[in-house]
Amino acid sequence: MAEFYVKAGRALQDILAHRGSIKAITAQFSDDKGPLRAQGNAKRILALVVNTLSFRSTLQAVLRKVDIAALEPKWFGTASPLNRIKGALPPPAPTLASCILLVLTHDLLFVTRGIQAAKAWPPRERLERHKSRLHAEIVRIQLRMGKKNFEELRSGAEERQIAARIPRWCRVNTIRGETEEVISALTQLGWKQGDTEQNDDAAIFTRSKHVPDVLAFHPRATSDLMRTELYKNGTLVLQDLASCFPAAILDPLRDGHGETTAMDATSAPGNKTSHLSALMKGKGKVGLCHSDDQLIALERSPQRFITLQRLLERTGCLSRNHGNVHPQKTDFLSLDPKKFDSVQYMLLDPSCSGSGIVNRLDYLSGRDDEQDNLEEIDPLEKDKALASRLASLASLQEHMIRHAMKFPNLKRFTYSTCSIHEEENEEVVIKVLASEEAKNGGWKLALRDEVLPSWPERGHASACGNDSQIADALVRCTPGGTVETPPNSVYDGATNGFFVCCFVREISRDNQ
Repeated sequence: MAEFYVKAGRALQDILAHRGSIKAITAQFSDDKGPLRAQGNAKRILALVVNTLSFRSTLQAVLRKVDIAALEPKWFGTASPLNRIKGALPPPAPTLASCILLVLTHDLLFVTRGIQAAKAWPPRERLERHKSRLHAEIVRIQLRMGKKNFEELRSGAEERQIAARIPRWCRVNTIRGETEEVISALTQLGWKQGDTEQNDDAAIFTRSKHVPDVLAFHPRATSDLMRTELYKNGTLVLQDLASCFPAAILDPLRDGHGETTAMDATSAPGNKTSHLSALMKGKGKVGLCHSDDQLIALERSPQRFITLQRLLERTGCLSRNHGNVHPQKTDFLSLDPKKFDSVQYMLLDPSCSGSGIVNRLDYLSGRDDEQDNLEEIDPLEKDKALASRLASLASLQEHMIRHAMKFPNLKRFTYSTCSIHEEENEEVVIKVLASEEAKNGGWKLALRDEVLPSWPERGHASACGNDSQIADALVRCTPGGTVETPPNSVYDGATNGFFVCCFVREISRDNQ
């Protein structure tokens, strides 16, 4: 059983380092050809990881008060032998010892049977020395937060209800195969194409009415989809419909120019990058790269850059594999725009609060780095910290948009967040439109007929100075959609919470 907790800790470490979805990572610990016991352990690992993430905010608050890493450094400190186990990730990922500590503390405090490992296993023995203090601290938090029991400390009950309405969205990667060919292959595998707005059948999928090459499945089909060769070879990409909006709106080739140069300013994990790459079909060039590549993908975080490269390789987009994407481990804000005078189109998806993420399990992992920072705040102080955090994020987002506007030959770029907050969405847009960069550069918002005109939900007019034309140019997605569904059904207009708009240059500029 000690090995079970080590595997759960390893899965948790991968998830917190954003190396994939919760289900995909925990599935690595199963062997479809192995014994039933091994497959059962994989399900138990998934359950333990999900429960630990559900109580993560509370567990971290407890461990800040009872600092086990400082009290028991031999096993839970930075020099712990647990951190040297094969496969453990290096910094900046959380240490493996800290992740094992979280799963052990979860079972110690929330499971009736406690930790199910040998009593002689040192990590269990050392942690249980402090059981009384840990229990007292969680009771204190429960009382201060006005919860009737420990179960009410679990996060995400409302999110789970909302997420239940969201399909498992899949984008056909047209670099690997055409949509009609993929639909034919899916039909041969037992799925059927439907045309209803609501679906409760795992064998039925529908096509998005808003973005080409995007399919909606019931979430129960996820495991079967992930076992298909279409998923394994990168032909099917699990990507929320809203996440497909920015590239679909930008779509550089619709301008009909012979050479096209684009940039994804904040690329990891790479879904939007690979979507734009597919839409560009390998045409154009990158000015400074002196190659045939035409899409520059930037990511400043070393760990997230690895994730980006892995996804781009799987989807056939990397330049070294005859694709059209040239990834660079670079901070967008460090670029001199004048040196990138070939860039004409850009995706800009800055760090945000992640407040719109509710999609099944993944919202628990805080898939955006900034969301992790927010979740690490003491739950008793969370509301107080939110306003300050949103102000900080909005300032960064505004700075990044204004920097994008300085690229001398940029024609069009999208700005998007996975946030529901006006502070990061409408208010940022209004401030940027009034900036010197926007006025001097001739920047305005693309109107609704260029920005997913079929999508019904638009910006909040009250946050746009009651300017209905500006509000109409903005695209919003309410988490889980705006249509209630029967139990076990999903709706083909339901997505994670999202916001996107498109800035276009009204006049030509030789220099900025």
